[in-house]
Amino acid sequence: MEGYFNVFHFIAIAVLALLSMLFALISRGEKNPKFFKIYIAINVIATLTLGYFFMMIVDKYTKKAVLTEFSGHRVLRNETIVFKGLLRNTGEFSIANCDLTVKLINNPVSKDTIAGSIFKPSGLSLSSRSDERSNVAEITASVAKNIAPKQIRNFSLSMPYPSYFANTQTITKLECR
Repeated sequence: MEGYFNVFHFIAIAVLALLSMLFALISRGEKNPKFFKIYIAINVIATLTLGYFFMMIVDKYTKKAVLTEFSGHRVLRNETIVFKGLLRNTGEFSIANCDLTVKLINNPVSKDTIAGSIFKPSGLSLSSRSDERSNVAEITASVAKNIAPKQIRNFSLSMPYPSYFANTQTITKLECR
């Protein structure tokens, strides 16, 4: 995981190691070996759980990136949509990997054209309807790796575009580690 850890990760690991050693020393005072094993097991589980949450918190506040000039263009020849843009590392630390999730939601009705025909009767049905189509298309892909602080990277992402989508809403989520 080259470039994943920064100074704050090492500080969090050191604090967890010190706390774990302190709790192990405290539990050594227990005379009953059964309780001693339970205390050590609790110590290990608590340290691993806290370590996971500390790493997530450090990642959230030190690895920051933003999407700029994000746009999507349909390619009618092969029924796909291509998203292009720039990814900027706005933090002070390097980022090992950034994953972009793009979700397209089909929104065929607007407030002006709403009618009763969009509502489906509900109830107990013994057979599922085979003519129902998904109104959501989603893709997650890695758009950049090993980004230095203040660096900008171009990216391009392609996904299938369902032909029955009429009016789509695009939702993006960027997750960097």
